[in-house]
Amino acid sequence: MPASSRRGLLAAAATLPAFRISRGHAQASLPDRPIRVICPWAPGGAFDAYLRGFVTIARRHFERTMVVENRPGASGSIGMAYAKNQPPDGTLICGATDASWRITMVQQVDYDPTRDFTYLAAMNNLALGWAVLRDSPIRDLKDLVERARAKPEGVTYAGSGTPANPPFGMKLLEHRAGIQFLFVPFPGAGPAANALMGRDVDVMYDTIGGIAGLLESGDVRLLATTAKERLARYPDVPTAREQGFDVEFDYASGFVAPRGMAPELADLITDRLKRSFDDPEHATLLARVHLTPWWRGRAAYEEYVATMLLEQPPLLRAMGVIR
Repeated sequence: MPASSRRGLLAAAATLPAFRISRGHAQASLPDRPIRVICPWAPGGAFDAYLRGFVTIARRHFERTMVVENRPGASGSIGMAYAKNQPPDGTLICGATDASWRITMVQQVDYDPTRDFTYLAAMNNLALGWAVLRDSPIRDLKDLVERARAKPEGVTYAGSGTPANPPFGMKLLEHRAGIQFLFVPFPGAGPAANALMGRDVDVMYDTIGGIAGLLESGDVRLLATTAKERLARYPDVPTAREQGFDVEFDYASGFVAPRGMAPELADLITDRLKRSFDDPEHATLLARVHLTPWWRGRAAYEEYVATMLLEQPPLLRAMGVIR
């Protein structure tokens, strides 16, 4: 994506009004039809679990039937491309993560974050981690790195993505540790977990929510997380930074709608999302799927994405993801 387009998105975001409940809501109304919530990832992952839990809360605040619809593939780009082509009439919103935007910097996809979506709100931040089977000889993140250093591409890992768009955290670890793993891509956490349990790969790298089921069963061990602090649910698991590796970053997720949505309708949907976000059951959901609250309204979410699109290409180029 040209830098001028990214700057244009950032400038446009700056001109949007801050989130508010305005008189315009009186002139807007939700369509009297079910609302489809697109999940661009496969069933079984943390984001899918979050969306399914979220719609049970949001139905009360939207006063509409809400249904999650999975359209996985190509690092989420298939679902995003589908969503952009739907009518901007409030009958469809789409979940998006940072991976949905990062892929536009590294490979050709059928949508442009600078012009194809109406940004609604960011809802949470995801932590990711490295998991191995309980009986794996890999002891911790340092041991994993040393094994990869001794045998380049000899350590395999399962994760969501494509060969052209591998998991950001793994590429960041490779770049900063001077090593190279062998990436085995999957469309979501569920298939990746199956590969780990089948001993087809050495490591699984995914969201903590995507790994949690295996952790709770005792089938796998968590080597480290990308979080800034140790997770309350897993206080004995050190962060990557604690183990000497600078692999710490935000990984936000939120909601967008097709481009062209009337501002009054977009404000109304964002209002309903905020009410759902503030619902006490939402905090319980976030804890259950291992996410942290991270609210950003329409303008702030669009500005966050614009900043990422502007600032990350140099790092991705240094990591060898962009050539």
